[in-house]
Amino acid sequence: MRPVARNLAVVGIAVIAIGAGFVGGWLAHPLGSTSAGGTTSTLALVAAGTLGANLPAFASSFAQETFGVQAPLSAQLYEGSLAAATALTLPGQPYDAFVSADYRVIPQHVEPSAASWEVVFATDPLVLAYDPNLPSLSGITTSNWASAIVQPGITLGTPNASADPLGYNAIFTIELQDSLDGAHGAFYSHFYTGSIGGLADPVPAVTKIVPETQAAAVLSTGTVDTYLIYRSSAIAYHLAYVDLSPHVNLAAYDPASVANDTKASTTILSGASTQVVSGAPVLFAATVPSSAPNVPLGLAFIAYLLSNQTSATWIADGYSVIAPAWTDHPSAIPAALAGFTPDPLPSVPAYLAELY
Repeated sequence: MRPVARNLAVVGIAVIAIGAGFVGGWLAHPLGSTSAGGTTSTLALVAAGTLGANLPAFASSFAQETFGVQAPLSAQLYEGSLAAATALTLPGQPYDAFVSADYRVIPQHVEPSAASWEVVFATDPLVLAYDPNLPSLSGITTSNWASAIVQPGITLGTPNASADPLGYNAIFTIELQDSLDGAHGAFYSHFYTGSIGGLADPVPAVTKIVPETQAAAVLSTGTVDTYLIYRSSAIAYHLAYVDLSPHVNLAAYDPASVANDTKASTTILSGASTQVVSGAPVLFAATVPSSAPNVPLGLAFIAYLLSNQTSATWIADGYSVIAPAWTDHPSAIPAALAGFTPDPLPSVPAYLAELY
């Protein structure tokens, strides 16, 4: 299955071609509020917190290049992917597109009631961001970061694992590093109480629960000294950081790497119950909610995110692009997205789909 050029012209043609299936198509009959200049469609997005660093720019560029569309920041919400997925299942949800930092969130928490497909399009490794002004962290490297952050007085920031995949990804990285070093649980126990695989309760003096969107602020003020974060966020916020070993950074998605990742696990709160989550590669995925106010507009924006026009920017922002994108339900993928390849979009590889 060979990829083909995916440019904005293809996107436009695809959307126009399926227009009749969406009440005439948004390009021909845009939906939205009426202003003195005519009718304008407002793109409304909900996405993972890490995407708050670059998705607004993508939305702005899309709006500038698309007639009759605006993409104000006020119509965009960036928070933990699990929390965002919950919002999509509520009556009257207002968003045209959803982008998750964990490819498992949409199939597990949004489908089939609030969406019928996803596209998986990029990965992004975890790195350790740190305060470069601390003498105790001077000389920190990929090989010594684990010993550096267990020094007395060093604190680690991480999101709530029950609301944000970055929170449990940070736990997985700690568990995998513990195993890699042969620490037999000592590294994990420095940051969390409870058994590995169970509910990870932060050690208050060492581990601070801080939303990812506040990572740059708490590092700059000294509220925390280190933060396990996606590389894209570290780049966007100009944070000092060190890369982590491929064995622990959750970026590789070949079968052997995935088998290694699944050795890690933790338990999170899910509504009134709990859920065991296993380690997996960080894979970003997107969908258009079935109840989106403007389904064609959401599709066009996702098509734009998958296009050659944006791939160089994704890479510069720290991501690795998967092209052509994968989907969990090839037969359900809308024509506007399937038009990127001569064949239907390929399925998520079976060894990754097993982790849904």
